[in-house]
Amino acid sequence: MSNRNDITTKHAEASASVLSIGNRTAVILTGGREAVCLLPAGPSGLLAPGDRVTVSTAGNGSFRLEEILPRETALYRPSRRAPGEQVLLAANARLMLAVVEGRLLLRQAGFPEAAFLAARRAGMKAALFVSKWDLLRPSAQEVLREKLALYERSFDFLRYGASREEQPELLQAGAGQTVVLVGGRGCGKTTLLQSLLGGPRPPSPPPSTHTARMHPGPQGSMWIDTPGFREFPLPQASEEELAAAFPEIAPLAGACRFSNCTHTHEEGCALLDALRDGTLLRERYDAFQRLRGSLSQPPAAGKKPDYRTAPCTESFSCKACGALVTPQGGGTQHRNHCPHCLSSLHVDREPGDRAALCGGVMEPVAVWVRRGGEWAVIHRCRICGALSSNRVAADDNPALLLSIAVKPLASPPFPLDRLPVMQGAQGQ
Repeated sequence: MSNRNDITTKHAEASASVLSIGNRTAVILTGGREAVCLLPAGPSGLLAPGDRVTVSTAGNGSFRLEEILPRETALYRPSRRAPGEQVLLAANARLMLAVVEGRLLLRQAGFPEAAFLAARRAGMKAALFVSKWDLLRPSAQEVLREKLALYERSFDFLRYGASREEQPELLQAGAGQTVVLVGGRGCGKTTLLQSLLGGPRPPSPPPSTHTARMHPGPQGSMWIDTPGFREFPLPQASEEELAAAFPEIAPLAGACRFSNCTHTHEEGCALLDALRDGTLLRERYDAFQRLRGSLSQPPAAGKKPDYRTAPCTESFSCKACGALVTPQGGGTQHRNHCPHCLSSLHVDREPGDRAALCGGVMEPVAVWVRRGGEWAVIHRCRICGALSSNRVAADDNPALLLSIAVKPLASPPFPLDRLPVMQGAQGQ
């Protein structure tokens, strides 16, 4: 078999739909029943769940593949094992349903945007379901609703809820057509599918990272469950695709001072200005830059630190004094300044978000006492003057801390030799 459609038709006796692919065999749906279909020798990956085929009988209730019929749509994703190659996920689907866990979407972006573009490239509609909504606190739900307003401007429809609950609107959207589900491991995709199908229905063959399975559903629907993956890397997106996936960024990109702005460092960049003032979400900016090819893809799922919720355990060289700073000895999970000179870098707008693009050295200018008696250092950026407060670490230079703390006493706003005269004047 040299290509997808070069299988010659010989004694075709029935039409069928492919449910899953195995080793030299496939499970097909023909005449309202499932059956085994023998596949000819040849390159793998030419067949996918959702394909429509013609088959001939092969004895013992099995069939033999004769022809792959022309596809209406084909959904691909780049191969993780062979860069530059494409992996066929599903065929003839009219709708993609991307499932994302609400907790992850609060602080991350990239998967929904890439899934949206993949659906558009395949000629499918795109929907987004935010799962495990019931596990979020009301305050987190409110924050996430504001973020979802951005996705509502791109996706054909968006829903959120608990995966195990009935979702009549999703069933209605899938009526009479084939729907392909994509999502990361543990996002609730399989639980959602079972709910849509009316109860547990274990796939056959068992799910793995290399298999997908199509299930018949109610109202003439077909549902393709794909392997779980959190990254959906795509080749570089066009300006038109980016404008569709990032409607809040498109007008900003056109308002930059320079027409060839890379949106990474230029003066007069409207995206960077919006990022600094907080009107553009940092995670959306990062996803935009990755999809346009300006940033490398993120590391594998679970390996990318988010310093708003995860410990900062990286070592670094201080930009002020050059000392190597390691996470050990600080007595804290967030090493955010040098213990030798107490300097830091202006990289956050809010602690851990890495959204500040200034990058200036934050010098220690004052010490204050937090509730409970804990000391904290006030830092001021040498470039933009921004102020921040950081808890002291266990190994911070104590002499330097004390010198900063007494600096107001050592340098009062009046001459010390005039202090007796001023006291006498106050007593009169």
